Amino acid sequence: MTTPETTESETQSQPSPIPSVPQGTPGHDWRAGLPAAQPPGAQQPWRRLGPGNRGWVVAVTVIALVILGVASLFAVGIGSVSSAFTAKGVVVLDPSQFSATQRGCSGEGVASGVEEGGTITFQDGDTQFDAQLGPGTLKQGRCQVPFNLSTVDSSTSRTYSVTVGGVRGTPVSGDELMSGNTVVVYVAPR
Repeated sequence: MTTPETTESETQSQPSPIPSVPQGTPGHDWRAGLPAAQPPGAQQPWRRLGPGNRGWVVAVTVIALVILGVASLFAVGIGSVSSAFTAKGVVVLDPSQFSATQRGCSGEGVASGVEEGGTITFQDGDTQFDAQLGPGTLKQGRCQVPFNLSTVDSSTSRTYSVTVGGVRGTPVSGDELMSGNTVVVYVAPR
């Protein structure tokens, strides 16, 4: 049997384990959690011919320039085609400019050319595009004659003069045509 004196001496002779010090307390070495250091020198032999080599830099630069060149040509092609648009619009006639029919309404007097199948023309200099008028409908005491306009040549910086069935209409800006909103044209009285 051991005596208490022997037990105390044995305990003192054994080294006590080092307690783990929580992070953030004094005495904690933050470097203890890092992996062992690598020996000096290149660790990956392929690095000699890898991304740091000037040949690779030149090759990657040339490839990037070719890709950007192709992308810019594609963007220019799309940009020139994107000026094409379809606009929905309506010609509005005041009560003195139309007569009611069984199917709706059509122009009368000065606006007699404003009817289903008539033509609306937008013009600015050499640029001109036309659309066919649809059937007129009565809305809020006025005759509204719809049209759908499709064109590939329009400029937002221009203002287009409008002719509806041979009668002058209110001018329309290119911004208004390309906005996607309904274009409203009024027939101007003579």
